Amino acid sequence: MRGTALRGWCVGLALGLAAGPLFAGGEDGRDSINEEQLTRLEAIYDARQQRLAEFEDHLAAAQAQDQNAARVEAMKQQIRAVLGEQEFRESLLPATLQAGYDGGFFLRGSDDKFLMQFGAEMQFRWTHYGTRSSNRYLQPGLRRHDRTGFDAQRLRLIIEGHAYTEDLTYEFELKGDASGAYDVRAEYAYINYRFRDEFQFRAGIIKAASTRSEMNCSSTLQFVDRPMVNAVFSLDRAVGVKFWGRLFDKRLDYHFDVVNSFVEVDNRTITPDPPELDNNPGIVFHVIWHALGDNPGKDFKDQADWTRHQTPALDLGFHYAFNDDQGDRGTVTLPYPRPHQTRGVGGYGNTTSNGMQLNQFGVEAAFKYMGFSATGEYIFRTLDPRRAGRRPFTPWWLLTGQGNTTVMHGAYLQLGYMLPIPGLENKLEAVGRVGGISTAADGREGTWEYAGGLNYYFEGNKVKLQTDVTRIYEVPITTSSGSLANVNDDALIWRVQLQLAF
Repeated sequence: MRGTALRGWCVGLALGLAAGPLFAGGEDGRDSINEEQLTRLEAIYDARQQRLAEFEDHLAAAQAQDQNAARVEAMKQQIRAVLGEQEFRESLLPATLQAGYDGGFFLRGSDDKFLMQFGAEMQFRWTHYGTRSSNRYLQPGLRRHDRTGFDAQRLRLIIEGHAYTEDLTYEFELKGDASGAYDVRAEYAYINYRFRDEFQFRAGIIKAASTRSEMNCSSTLQFVDRPMVNAVFSLDRAVGVKFWGRLFDKRLDYHFDVVNSFVEVDNRTITPDPPELDNNPGIVFHVIWHALGDNPGKDFKDQADWTRHQTPALDLGFHYAFNDDQGDRGTVTLPYPRPHQTRGVGGYGNTTSNGMQLNQFGVEAAFKYMGFSATGEYIFRTLDPRRAGRRPFTPWWLLTGQGNTTVMHGAYLQLGYMLPIPGLENKLEAVGRVGGISTAADGREGTWEYAGGLNYYFEGNKVKLQTDVTRIYEVPITTSSGSLANVNDDALIWRVQLQLAF
């Protein structure tokens, strides 16, 4: 650009100097130039000289600017190198505390060594529980009544972040749920270290990697709560360690848990006799293959497809769990088939896994596409009473008289669809579910669950309103969060829930 301008100035100057002959009247030009023409030529010459001087000034300024830019860039590089030295940076710019909101409220050091994020989950639920007033399993003369009322079903405070390095993360979750009479206690508390994406280590109060439904966060569920099958087969929380990671470009997730026991975390290692723990750890292995999807590991963060996936997403998974329970405190609750004795009827009873060896296998699949979602699981459990007929007796054997291996299995299928109503495409969802369990033993018992509902997503799963109606024939187990109250009842349950999470 500067070369073009210079050529223009030179051409203009040459044309001006060459203008003299055009005004010459004589042969040599000098005698024929009059005073007026001379004055005109001098003016042209002076103008060209002035323009040439201006150009030289402009060129000098441009060269100085280029030199200054080079000096500035060199200084920037030197500053970057100096600030890259941690000791100098810390002495010059001491760490300060930052606070704000970025997907959650946070406190963070300006050096990014420490981060603390605060979240909460609140679920306010209205439930009508219709029960069979004259239950054939009750003592004569007793009756059951329907119940209706409000609960703050889940009240959670979540604190998470990293410390010293972004690879060392933590989570601490307090709960004050209706199921615990609103007493505040720790739900989860663990430390996680990331060696790399393929291998990470976690220790503390963790979620056992059992059923897919249990591994879904309670704030992301399509129904008001998890299915009946999960209430029977989930291994819930545990105290122990987890080895996990994401392989093959994050297409394959694996979890390997070694824990004290399943479901309850009240037990301790060092106590006066009798001990609260046996010497046998519980073990869980879970693997999930993200077969299809643009965001492996994130496509199914939510059960519903309220983001309307434009390409199909598919997960396939398998889990295995083992525990040889020889007297753990707070163990798995097992539905058992009651013998046909009193008044000639069977039904379910509940006992613990004390004295039992438990093996559990599960397969799962989940799919999403254009607002449609589907999730299914099948779970197979074997129960072997290790102390049948010898002291201390296994409660299962005492109650059922069965000393051989018993099989239980169950499955469910859950569907959802974001209704294509103009203006509500990502807001309104219809859901349905069917599931059942069976005990393949003498006096076997089985039960079915049928459910349907509607969800309205004000702000995705952060703010949503849900309602569902569930029919269960012969309730197999009691759980407050799953709205299952009376074992062996035929229950009709209507729930409405408002959720706020952040």
